[in-house]
Amino acid sequence: MKTPTRALFGTLAALTLAASGASAATAAEHPIPSTTSSTTTPNIIGGTYATSPYIVQLVFSQNGGTYGCTGEAISSEWVLTAQHCTDGDQWMDVYYSNSTTNPGTPVAADAVYNSPYGDVGLVHLSSPKSVSSYGQLASSYSPSTADSGTIYGYGARANGAQSDHLYKATVDVLGSSTDAYGGRAIHVEGIDGASNHGDSGGPLVIGGKIVGVCSTGDVADPGADINARSNYANLTGSRSWIASTTGV
Repeated sequence: MKTPTRALFGTLAALTLAASGASAATAAEHPIPSTTSSTTTPNIIGGTYATSPYIVQLVFSQNGGTYGCTGEAISSEWVLTAQHCTDGDQWMDVYYSNSTTNPGTPVAADAVYNSPYGDVGLVHLSSPKSVSSYGQLASSYSPSTADSGTIYGYGARANGAQSDHLYKATVDVLGSSTDAYGGRAIHVEGIDGASNHGDSGGPLVIGGKIVGVCSTGDVADPGADINARSNYANLTGSRSWIASTTGV
């Protein structure tokens, strides 16, 4: 389906995959500035249980509502996610537990940054959080139909059921597409699972490297379709920006 040039919460017109009414925990209000250069969510359906030291839960306030997304710690101070999860935030809390029912103590963000090249956002933590390993970013990626990868997220399960944990699924690459901000994206199709609301910002991993973050779905409600298709913002266009902003 076609995506808008700007992702909007509160509408499923293009299925940006952030989840409303996030319930990871009650987030304290932490005002944060949104730094943007020039531009203006889903749970895994099917798939399997997953664990990761660096795939995090994001809970934030935007346009008067509270929402949830998925993110990836790329260093002790920085988290990668989708721009529609950072654009216009009033506050954001980051949870490092893989359990959504016992998310633990959050780390507050003190700034968010929005890529000028597509649906890619960065979160800076108010205090460093060290983990055993961090997400590794590809230097570049060109979509190939010969590729398959793994997606991860805390988003809704089949038919919108709330997730209790991090899940992963295998997807096939279909080719190139467009993300929610008009940037380059990777079009994927679920094999044993697919993205859903709340998976926004979650990683697409190919060859052990993060090549994209979840941006939009092809349909407004994927229901229980483990073969649903979605679009992951390709990090290639934003890679230099990420490096210059974070040093990663």
